[in-house]
Amino acid sequence: MSRVMTGRTALVTGVTSGIGRATAELLLAAGLRVAGCARDAERLQQVAAELPGLVPLPADLRDAGQRRALVDEAVARFGQLDVLVNNAGVGYVGAVVDMDAGDVERIFATNSTAVVDLTRLVLPAMMERGDGDVVMLSSSAIWATLPPLTVYAASKRALDGFTEGLRREVKDAGVRVHSVNPGFVATEFLSRAEHEHPDEGEAPTSPGTSPQSVAEVVREELESGSGRTVAVPRVMELGRLLSVPGVSQVFDLVVRLGSDPMARLGRIMADRHSVTDRTG
Repeated sequence: MSRVMTGRTALVTGVTSGIGRATAELLLAAGLRVAGCARDAERLQQVAAELPGLVPLPADLRDAGQRRALVDEAVARFGQLDVLVNNAGVGYVGAVVDMDAGDVERIFATNSTAVVDLTRLVLPAMMERGDGDVVMLSSSAIWATLPPLTVYAASKRALDGFTEGLRREVKDAGVRVHSVNPGFVATEFLSRAEHEHPDEGEAPTSPGTSPQSVAEVVREELESGSGRTVAVPRVMELGRLLSVPGVSQVFDLVVRLGSDPMARLGRIMADRHSVTDRTG
């Protein structure tokens, strides 16, 4: 049986494009009141104008003070937060050896630290009410870490560890912890690898699942109240088998055989300013 979503409140991060925008649109259509966060205030206002009902709350999630202010403002607007969708994230396509310290800090600050801290900020009120949902937009890369996505996958593995532990920590407090783990998604990913702000609505340059398909899974998980980890598409969950002894050794061999072309790809992408994000 689907849970009633009408009237619930949600904060969605990284809402100006891709999965975040599609998720906000679906949640609004389902009757939720939705606040959307992004770093780029101008783009955020444009999206809010196109999604009637969206409350735009600009914030840089890498800043602890802005994270606190974001949650406080969302609660002030809505009275409470029932749903947090941790969508904002940073990707990096390139070899570890070609990264600098700023790249590493930016990836983990957005994909790991910001998510843990935002979740920490909304949890007390959810636990006091005995009801709430936290959704992590993770990645299927956690089950098959491949260069040139090594550091990106590591940041998502950190998020996966947090999700697993938090789910056990709050399971008796009425808070459901969901993780939606897409494979490749057709977004602005490659455009952002070349220039920092592609035009809103620009044709996607990455192959893969549509952002709308991922957003549908987010909505379905919230309606089900199951609090689980789901891959999109579901076949990506076969990646879990790569940790099985024997299978993992074969996978390592395959990766080694393909290491040269993957390394070349990583260096090409690093030369093209390959830090990418969906923080808006």
